[in-house]
Formats: sequence, structure tokens, C-alpha cells
Amino acid sequence: MQPVMRLAVLMRLMHASGTVRRMSLEVRHMRHVIALDEHGSFARAASVLGLSQSALSRSIQAVEREIGSVLFIRTTSGVEPTDGGRIFIARIRQIAQLTDDLDRDLVNERGLQSGQLHVGGGPYPAQSVMADALARFLADYPRIVVRVMMRDWDELLRRLRAREIEFFLAEHSTFAGDNDLDVQPLQPHPTFILARRGHPLASRAPISFADGFAYPYASLTRIPPRALEPIRSAQRRSPDATAAYRGFPALEFNSLDAVRKIVLGSDALMVAPPACVADELERGRLVVLGSEAYLAVRYGLVRLKGQPLTAAGVRFHEYVLEAERAFTEQEKELLERWQPPARPAPHARASTSSRA
Repeated sequence: MQPVMRLAVLMRLMHASGTVRRMSLEVRHMRHVIALDEHGSFARAASVLGLSQSALSRSIQAVEREIGSVLFIRTTSGVEPTDGGRIFIARIRQIAQLTDDLDRDLVNERGLQSGQLHVGGGPYPAQSVMADALARFLADYPRIVVRVMMRDWDELLRRLRAREIEFFLAEHSTFAGDNDLDVQPLQPHPTFILARRGHPLASRAPISFADGFAYPYASLTRIPPRALEPIRSAQRRSPDATAAYRGFPALEFNSLDAVRKIVLGSDALMVAPPACVADELERGRLVVLGSEAYLAVRYGLVRLKGQPLTAAGVRFHEYVLEAERAFTEQEKELLERWQPPARPAPHARASTSSRA
């Protein structure tokens, strides 16, 4: 939209104030008035606008003739708006802002008619939240070519700094000291320890993560450093004599479908947010063995500070946030249904064993 567009319809808003009889001003005239009000001087305002003082003076006079009212009075230090001028300026500020918003929206829409979008995601969010967001995004903007890089957080960070992706959604707990990043933390997502129906541990649920070390754990992603120490501690506490020598994870495979298939066909265990395995839980193919707070996944949207997103990036960022909200709501319902009961405290188990 050109800045010389006529705003006769929008200017009707100002009739109610009594300051305008009939308007056919152009946006540039409004910006001249606003600039003179902001800078309080023809010289300063003309310099900012890239006009001569005489050209700015003629523009202001044309506006005053159009509305039939004086907008500014001269003072020893410059100019000040009249009472009617203040009302008029407040109104045209609203219209100028509406015009700016419309211009930006039109530019963004043109940018969404074609082009490319490069983003990244950790294995869990790429195959859940981002997949849901992409389904909607591609339906609304089918001409955008999207490339999603699915990697662990450290590799995604390298790709972000190399400007290969605009932003990514992944574990963000390791980025606290990185001053070049803009990190938007999202809600943490609880996880379940899961096994196939009929697994030897199913009858003992709820179990601790330590109890599960009698069997191999399959992981969809690298374990973030914040969780490694409690996991190692759990491994040392495992009642299974061979647990201390078992590699963890026993399998790392960044395909959610593949890990599910492996767990369904073996005695391997997996840890996942319930929304990622909702169908298997509903059909009874997977069962919940337990849960540990330190295993919750912590996603964040990560981008470079000062690096603007493309029009497609801005819009997809919004779609990701919407998908994340939907994912969280689904998760709340699943937690109400499938949350394992709290395990008895260690001393309570010991007392029960002694009475037996």
C-alpha cells in the first residue's frame, strides 16, 4: 500500500470530535503534523522528514486550510499545538498507526505467498508440537517450502549461529549463559516411564527409574546435562546387580515411531510425554510404569538476538506457540487419566517388608 493512499473513510472517526469538517488528507500530511508535534520545531522536524522548512510549512498550512483550524502556534522556542491541534493530532496518530499496521500486514502477506522457511527442532518437539504446527502452516501457506532440521540442541545451536535456521524448538537448559540468544521457555512437560503391555515390570507399577535399570532404556534424544546426575544416581541405586554395568541409554534413536515400535516389540523401556504416546495408551498397547520429576522435558524457542525473522518465520513462530498450547491442554487431560500413583516412601516399604 502506498503512503499516499486516501483515508477519507478512516477520517470519519474524527468528525465526532468536532475538529474536522471534511477530510481528504494523505498519510504523508499526517506524518508531517505528527513530526512537527514530536520535535516542536520546523527545523528539526524538516530535517527528520528530509524536507526543506518551506516545504514542511506549506504542508502544515495545507492541512490547516483543509480542516479550517490552526494546529500550531509559534513560541520563542519553536511551536506548540493548539487545544484543537492536540485533539486532531491524537486522532491522526491512531490512523497513522493503523496504516503502518496495514502496510506491515500486506508486506508480510506478500512474503508468505512464496519462499522458504528453515527451522529446527529437537526429536521430541519436532515430532509432536512442530509437526502439529506444520500441518496447519502448510495448509494455510502451501507455497512456502519448509525445511525442518531435527537434531539435538547442541547441533541446532551450531546451525542457528551459522544462519542455517531461523529458530529452533528444543531443550534449552544448557543455554543460560549464552548472551547472543533470545530464549523463550515454554511449559515443562512431565514424562512417563513406559513399557509394552505384559512387560515383567507392569505388575509392579508404580516403579522408580532405578527399578527400570533391570531392562534396557531406549532414548529418543541425548540426555540433557541437568538430568544426567539424578539418572546416574538412580542407576547406582538400582536393585539389579548388573545395572551399574549397563550402558545408558541402551539405544538412542531419534525417531519416535521407531522407538515406540522397539518398545512394543521388546522389554526395552522408554520415557516420553504422554501426549506423544496418547494413541498407544488409549489402545492399551503401552502401559505407564512410573514418572520422575527430573525427567520432564523443557522446551524453549531459541533464536539469535538482533536477527529478524522472515515473514514466514514470524508466522510459523505463532503457529508453534498455538500448537504448544494445544499440546499442553491435551497433556493435562492425559495426566488426569494416566498419572501413576505416588510410590510409597522408602521407609514405608521397609516397614511393610518387615511386617511381612
